[in-house]
Amino acid sequence: MNHFAEGGLRGDLADLVVSFRERLAVVEIDAAGIRIFEVRVDEVGTPFHTRRASAKWPTLTASGDEVFDAVLRIAGDLISADEEDPVMVVCCADGHEQEAALRALRQWRPSAQVVEASGVKLGELLPELIVAAPLRHAYDLIVARERADDGRLELVGRRLFGSGAKPGDDAHVTITCTDAGGVLLAVSAWSGLLQPSDLVSVDHAPLSPGPHRLRAVLERPGVVRFPEIPGLQPDTRPWTEVVATLPALLPPMPRPAHLVCAIETAGTLKEFEDRCHWAGYVIDLLTEHRLGPQHLQVSVVGYGTHVFGTRHADRTRPALAVWSGSTAQARAALESLQPTAPTYPNAAQLEDVLAEVSDRLLPQPGNTRTALLTIGARPPHPPRSGLDRVPACPARHDWLALLRDMEQRHDLRSAAICDSPPASRSSPWHRLGSAALFQVDAVNAEELVIRLGLVGSSAALSLPFVSQNFVSQNEDIGGRH
Repeated sequence: MNHFAEGGLRGDLADLVVSFRERLAVVEIDAAGIRIFEVRVDEVGTPFHTRRASAKWPTLTASGDEVFDAVLRIAGDLISADEEDPVMVVCCADGHEQEAALRALRQWRPSAQVVEASGVKLGELLPELIVAAPLRHAYDLIVARERADDGRLELVGRRLFGSGAKPGDDAHVTITCTDAGGVLLAVSAWSGLLQPSDLVSVDHAPLSPGPHRLRAVLERPGVVRFPEIPGLQPDTRPWTEVVATLPALLPPMPRPAHLVCAIETAGTLKEFEDRCHWAGYVIDLLTEHRLGPQHLQVSVVGYGTHVFGTRHADRTRPALAVWSGSTAQARAALESLQPTAPTYPNAAQLEDVLAEVSDRLLPQPGNTRTALLTIGARPPHPPRSGLDRVPACPARHDWLALLRDMEQRHDLRSAAICDSPPASRSSPWHRLGSAALFQVDAVNAEELVIRLGLVGSSAALSLPFVSQNFVSQNEDIGGRH
């Protein structure tokens, strides 16, 4: 029998935890009785232990069996006879029962390693050794890349931790997030074709579109953390469902966009609040899609009704609450708007809003989307009085010409939310809502932002993307379909 202090036993047992193939049996014999522990590994090579048996000496002999016979029977049931499955017996006390139990174990497994150590509790020591064990299999981050021959997407592994990596090790990997909703960080211990059982973990990371350098930390076998990503949440969808959403080709990156919200302030308090509600809802929806300042700017303009019947022409201008601000600034600008009393019932100064926006819009990069969302009840004034008897705009602004000009020069898309259904197909609301037209009590905001081109409707790439240029030989573990 080998005599070990606790430190020596810890090192010897740690070696067995690292090196066993199928299973490891550890038997604890002390003054109270006998306990048998078994250590195995799961599908991804993570070791775990279970207590297979625990019995006090009086319990073993309660049926009339001797300790030797009882332990031999238990060993035959619970301890593998295969010599490749190591067995360690830790004796923590001396006595007749302990000696009989040891003889039975040696008869069943003559190759068992027997050590004597006092003050050891295997129920506490084994979990510590398992947590501190190095990796048996390499861990990769599952990413998508474009195949060189046809540009179609395939799954590959980017190496995070190699076999033998120890808890506390860290690694860095550069990926690109292509979905405004974030990205899935799937860690795999694959060694061949990827199977769901090879997954170590799958977490959703709320990252913004664009490149990111991630730091991964091996906390213990089976647990990888990304400590610098706040809001990481486990994703519980079946892996087959995740793979099924993988598009054949890389979806386009979100286009930079400028959203102009034009809100009529004239009307009752409820009408005003309903209009502001939908403007705020759309802004919040875009925030949820994580279109950051580099991808989205928002302007908020409040407008009322013209005043007629006075000696001088009405020269009031729309209230520019914020121009090209962030979503947070746009939210604050909405709060600054105040309801106004309507001074004319049949039209509003919408044409003045279009003139103001047209004057302020600057040439944008070719891929920038400009979107106008008008929310109100009254149509714009015409540039001159017509058969409908609506007075002309005091400044003679031509709302339709202004709208067409912005569509041509700034690739403008326009949507509208109106208080009540337009009176006819010739109503200006149909033109102002050419991309999307909703009533205030029946708005589909998700569809609205898609029609405005602010959010893509194509299949999103939920997994990280890597370019062929950034996959080195050491990091690329090969394509998986």
